[in-house]
Amino acid sequence: RLSKVVYESVTYIVEQLRNSKFKLYGHELEFKEGATYKPITIDLEDGRKVELTGKIDRADIAEIGDEKFVRIIDYKSSVRDLDLNQVVAGLQIQLISYLDAITENEKLNPAGVLYFNLIDTIIKNSKNMADEEIKEYKMKGLIVADIDIIKAMDTKLEKGFSDTVPVYIDRDGNVSNNRSSVISKEKFESLQKYAKKIVKEISSDIMNGKIDIKPYYMNKKTGCDFCEYKSICGFDINNNENEEFDVQKTKVFKYIMFKK
Repeated sequence: RLSKVVYESVTYIVEQLRNSKFKLYGHELEFKEGATYKPITIDLEDGRKVELTGKIDRADIAEIGDEKFVRIIDYKSSVRDLDLNQVVAGLQIQLISYLDAITENEKLNPAGVLYFNLIDTIIKNSKNMADEEIKEYKMKGLIVADIDIIKAMDTKLEKGFSDTVPVYIDRDGNVSNNRSSVISKEKFESLQKYAKKIVKEISSDIMNGKIDIKPYYMNKKTGCDFCEYKSICGFDINNNENEEFDVQKTKVFKYIMFKK
């Protein structure tokens, strides 16, 4: 099964690159001393500095008009998509932070952040489908809502859903915002700034020793599920002093990210 999934994934990746103006810029690009890029440095208000290290699975670059654009792709062994509420909550800022760093280092424009799920995804049969199982390897994530950028990612796309990225083109040739995972260039830049702000706040909290017992709760999952420090933390939902942070109830993205 593993060999089959790897073969199909690689086949899809190669085919997707053939039908794209975005070309591989690099893979496993690291942010750390002695690597591709220096660590991402966060300057705190009190003068202290925090260095973030990490690794980009893959970065692709395309020249569109007179400008160059970059997209970040992260390979996952489980289904993953970008949830803007999680970004606001500080739970899903990795790819946005990497994209922000590489655009600054290379003087590039952001095109999007995407997840490629390396699993054997099966779409359940329906009355409108053939009897055989249909596998889907379409990437998920968030893309700048620019028709030139989108068609550079999928050169075969004219109308309908893309086979590559989470985008739908209507009969008039326009991007359908309701059926696509896109935001405007201005909002994407705001998202980058907001992610940077969140990273700075988290870094400051860590340096100041803030370790409140307040795990996140989302879709019946919590930050406690795979935590190695349960016995030390002692979180107990039945304790009135303990409280979970319900990500789904916040819905703060549209109110916070775009306010002036």
